[in-house]
Amino acid sequence: MRNFLTNIEQLMLDELIQRGLKKGIDFATQYPIRGSFILDFAFPGEKIAIECDGEAWHSSPEARKKDGFKNFILGKEGWKVLRFSGSEIEEDTAKCVNKILKIKGEKNETNDDCGCGN
Repeated sequence: MRNFLTNIEQLMLDELIQRGLKKGIDFATQYPIRGSFILDFAFPGEKIAIECDGEAWHSSPEARKKDGFKNFILGKEGWKVLRFSGSEIEEDTAKCVNKILKIKGEKNETNDDCGCGN
């Protein structure tokens, strides 16, 4: 596990905080799961995984295969994995966070279907 964020992870963190979300309460960074995976960001309550894929680390065929395997395993365990490329984050971080918040809202609506949240 890294003790630092990459530039694109820092952009994502800044935008999440700017939107009023709290690190350690609403979401986690460098979130360990299954003993072998580290998620860049996680909303554990909603089982939403956010991966910030820098081109240097995620563009090779081997890296894409590894990412696909990670997506498959997490999906089987009920996690929704959202992957954003470095260029997507650098170009429009707000748009990336809008997508995250949309999925987060949909997950929360599904969790409230029991009527117990009213």
